[in-house]
Amino acid sequence: MRIFVLLSLLISLCVGMGPLRADSAVEALAHGNRALRAWIERLSSDQRYLLLDRSSATIKLMHGRAELRACKLLSESGLIPPVVRDTLVAHMRRYRPLVPLVPPKSGPFDWEDRLVHEAPDDGALYFSSGTILAADSLWMRENRHALLVELRDFRALFNAGAEGLQMIYLPADWQRDE
Repeated sequence: MRIFVLLSLLISLCVGMGPLRADSAVEALAHGNRALRAWIERLSSDQRYLLLDRSSATIKLMHGRAELRACKLLSESGLIPPVVRDTLVAHMRRYRPLVPLVPPKSGPFDWEDRLVHEAPDDGALYFSSGTILAADSLWMRENRHALLVELRDFRALFNAGAEGLQMIYLPADWQRDE
């Protein structure tokens, strides 16, 4: 009997690494459960947060149970971090030298106010796991986890998201019936 068990184990390892798949399925289920638990914790809070739902390819700006905005996820690049929740660390902007002899678009003294309150087209939101949320594809790289949304959605998320904003990652198969 032992020889049969050892032989079947050896064959399954040679054919397709069967036991390792079971471990990865258990880990994927545990990861999904942790993500759902984090989401349930946020549902009862009185704070804004982002919910990345990979099954519907959307990023939702939420406040407790209320959905404030649903943004279509256009693209996702790089390695997906194995985190359940993430924290917004910084609003990133790309600075470039001023073009000489071009008049400013608005008055001479309100440039600081524009920099603080207005979302730049090529800016990004940087999260603690290294994830970047942006509307411009120049943030997309193979070695960096980046999420791409439409420009109007990015502006809304950039302006609504203060540092410390949490993002919860739901896996692609979280609504599965099994």
